[in-house]
Amino acid sequence: MTILVGGTNGLMALKVAKITGIPLCYSHVDSYPDGEKYFRFASNIEGEDVVIFNSMHPNPDEILFETLLIAETAYSNGAKSVTCVFPYFAYARTLDSIKGEALPIKTVVKMLKIADIKKIITVDFHLQENVFGVEHLDLTGMEKLAEYCLEEFSDNFTVLAPDEKAAYWAKKFADKAECEVLALKKIRIDAENVIVDDLRKELEGDVVIVDDIVSTGGTVCQAARIAKRAGAKRVFVACTHAILAKDAIMRILESGIEDIVSTDTILSPVSHVSVADVVASAID
Repeated sequence: MTILVGGTNGLMALKVAKITGIPLCYSHVDSYPDGEKYFRFASNIEGEDVVIFNSMHPNPDEILFETLLIAETAYSNGAKSVTCVFPYFAYARTLDSIKGEALPIKTVVKMLKIADIKKIITVDFHLQENVFGVEHLDLTGMEKLAEYCLEEFSDNFTVLAPDEKAAYWAKKFADKAECEVLALKKIRIDAENVIVDDLRKELEGDVVIVDDIVSTGGTVCQAARIAKRAGAKRVFVACTHAILAKDAIMRILESGIEDIVSTDTILSPVSHVSVADVVASAID
C-alpha cells in the first residue's frame, strides 16, 4: 500500500503516513500554462494498493478531475486498487432537486464509478449515507471535537444543533461530552441566507453549537443569537469542515460567539483538532 498526496491536504496525508508507517508515493502534480492538469508517478506502483488523499476544498471541480486523472494513471501503471480519502467531500448538499435543477452528486458518483475507485473514505459526509455504489467508510471528527471543547471551552455545556440535519452530528458530539443536546429548525432562503426558528426553552450556562460544515456563518450566527436570548452565558461553535467563506470568521465573532474550532479536513485558522489518527486507523 502507498499513500499519494494530491493538490490538497498533504499535511494530513503526511500525518497518516507517519502514524501507519505506510510510505508516501512520490508524484508530480502540475498545470500547463493554459490550465491543463499534468500528473506523473515518480515511483513504481505496480501491484500496489494506492490511497489518494484529496480534500475537495477549495476548487472542488479541479480537485475531482485531478483525482480521476490520478486514479486512471494508477491503473495504467499497474496499481492493484485505488482507494480515495476525501476528508471533505463537496457536492453533498442534497439528494433532492426541483424541476430543472442540477443534482451534482449523481454526476460525481458516475465519474467515480467510471474511474473504478474501489473504496471511498470520508469524514462526516453531509448526506449521511452511502450513495457511491462501492464500499464507503464515513468517519467522524465529533468525538475529538467534543474532547477539545471540554478541555478548552467549558467543562459543562449544552449542545445546540442549528437545524434538524445537524442534530445527527450534535448527538455524536453530545454522547462523547455526556451532555444535553437540543435542535433548532431552519428554513433556507437561498445559498447564503437562512431563517432559524426560536428555541422554546430557557438555557443556563454555556452552549456549543455543533454542525458538520460552517460556510458563510449565517446559520451559526442566528443560532447564537437565539441561544443568547434563551439565556446562554457563553456560546461556542464546533464543526468538522470550516469552509469560512469571505468574512465568515469576522461575522461569527461579531455575533457574540466566543470562539470556534474545527478539524483539519479543511485547513483553516481554527483547525485545532486533527482527525489524522481517525483516518489512519481506518486505513491501517
